[in-house]
Amino acid sequence: MDRVQIGLIGCGLFGESHLQAYRAVRTAEIAALYDTDERRAAQMAAEFGIPRICRSLEEICALPLDAIDVVTPEELHLEPVLAAVAAGKHVFVEKPLSTDLAQCDRMIQAAGAAGRCLMVGQILRFETKYAMLKDEIASGRLGRVVSMHARRNRLKTLLPRYGRTHPCIENSIHDIDLMLWYTGQRVQRVRGYSRNATGAKHADTFWGILEFEGGALGVVETIWLLPQASGIILDDAFQFVGDAGVGNVQLVPAALSYWQEDGNHVPDNSYDPRVANSARGALREELAYFCDCVLDGRMPQVITAIEAKRAVRVALALVRSSQSEQDVELTEWD
Repeated sequence: MDRVQIGLIGCGLFGESHLQAYRAVRTAEIAALYDTDERRAAQMAAEFGIPRICRSLEEICALPLDAIDVVTPEELHLEPVLAAVAAGKHVFVEKPLSTDLAQCDRMIQAAGAAGRCLMVGQILRFETKYAMLKDEIASGRLGRVVSMHARRNRLKTLLPRYGRTHPCIENSIHDIDLMLWYTGQRVQRVRGYSRNATGAKHADTFWGILEFEGGALGVVETIWLLPQASGIILDDAFQFVGDAGVGNVQLVPAALSYWQEDGNHVPDNSYDPRVANSARGALREELAYFCDCVLDGRMPQVITAIEAKRAVRVALALVRSSQSEQDVELTEWD
């Protein structure tokens, strides 16, 4: 086997990004699609030259595929993951693993019992700047961690689509995962703060404070109120403060921007950029790594399902804290 035969479940905007990224992964071949919206699946199949559209979860999982890529909404990961694993498939599932810890456990246990890969799309572990910061921290040159601050802010116009999920679970979980990855420490206490300036289903403004077992503090910020006219789609930053140095990652001000008659435009050149109509960046690297794991018969190590579950645990604790307006202690971990 020199190419991984993949079935993709979920043909929304990020499912489309996955299809574009797989085009640039030489070891991947998308053999089938399934989406509850058959018209959307047909559109994606025609655009990407995919030979088969399935009409059910059972149909796609029964095909002679190596892997299933699950890109459904956040709360709808359990059924396709369990069905794929039961059919003997390796699974890539977008973050978060679930919005429910019991569901995380069911997926992890099922994949472990079947001896199948279960890789979660914590994409920042594959983004060059964040990964380089990880290497610098691991070298010891920044010293012992003292504090971390992360910003991940988005356009107000995205709220109707992505406001279906609390912003801590939708967005801050990226930075929670980074903090866990960078420190290798448990979180022992959290405090969350939510505000809702737009009257959306969930908060549009969230701040969370994490206290780590080693004494370090972490702050995560995500605000979905950026104006469209700003031209900025990714207002992301991360600062790691150690007792021997500081590491900074930031996307604004941008290294690449276009000043045009209709305003300022800042393209994504980190997560899912396109060059000559070909995908580059972290998403392609992440999916290529998953394919390598399947081809080599090894379990993912850059991100494990247990680590992804820990990030979910912290995110859910932060949401509970913001709702109760009280600190939440984390007495369990794995």
